[in-house]
Amino acid sequence: MGGTALPLRRLASTAAVAALGVTAATAHAAPTSATAAPTVHRGQAATISVATRSHAVCAASVQYADGVGQDTGVKRPRGGRVAWVVRIPTNAALGVAHWRVVCGGAFRRSGTWVVTVVGSGGGRNGLPLPRVVVDRYGFSERPSQVGSGANVSYGLFLRNTSQNEDALNVYVLINFVTASGALNATVTKNVDLVQANSVWALGDSIGLRANVPIVKLEITVKVGSAQKAQSYALPHFANVSILPESYDPGYVGEVDGEIVNDSSPQTLDSANLSVVLLDASGNIVGGGTAMIFSPLPSGSRMVFLAQQGFNSVPLEKAASAVISVAPKYANS
Repeated sequence: MGGTALPLRRLASTAAVAALGVTAATAHAAPTSATAAPTVHRGQAATISVATRSHAVCAASVQYADGVGQDTGVKRPRGGRVAWVVRIPTNAALGVAHWRVVCGGAFRRSGTWVVTVVGSGGGRNGLPLPRVVVDRYGFSERPSQVGSGANVSYGLFLRNTSQNEDALNVYVLINFVTASGALNATVTKNVDLVQANSVWALGDSIGLRANVPIVKLEITVKVGSAQKAQSYALPHFANVSILPESYDPGYVGEVDGEIVNDSSPQTLDSANLSVVLLDASGNIVGGGTAMIFSPLPSGSRMVFLAQQGFNSVPLEKAASAVISVAPKYANS
């Protein structure tokens, strides 16, 4: 997904729906004061996510207000980004916590959170947290080409039922259930923001160690915090196509199209895309992801390629795609 324009092969066009995710607990730049720092709560799953061109092993750590440290392990960057999900201890010291990311000896990033306790109502000003529900879900399973496992492409729609409260740091736990009732796998996701009275399309895939058919998903959703509903600039999508896998054209290989920066005067620095695939009846059949790092000036457009997570979905079942986007604009 560099700066070279790529031709698009048309197979299926679709209308794309966009939603914004801006996590109160995701760090892209270091705040300069406690009042500017994102707020996290004890027990919350927070995310540290930084862009880096380094290929070295990266380590992240957190130091709380009382000096107690928390190490999160080492990871290698993928696609120009490295991220950790950090569970804030239930006894973490309240106040400013400092996080730090080091990759090799040259790349360093740091920032702060403000650790608080969720109020009695759980939400803003003690009000109840907004309710986020799963409107519907679906998946496609395919035996692995190598080994005895399987791959599952899945998608779901998260709907914020509140009319005036944005849901922040939404934690999603997904269990993959077999016919016997046993779990074959579990995956967790953090959705930075589900806007008031809106839907977030969450799509991705998972590899299973055992090729045991999945019959349903068990999904638990927990809202971390809330804010008064706000308006956001969102890019739009055009000329979206669903394309076959190159080595097995019976399955979906990627979702391509154009991303258009037509709602903000600022340059779009980067964006995370979450894609859900639907069949002709509107049933969810899978999903996937993509990341965009090439700057997109206001009023311009460029090709996006979403190539992760789709190859368990039979091409004949994939009629349209719904796309949610978490953009990062210059100076935002």
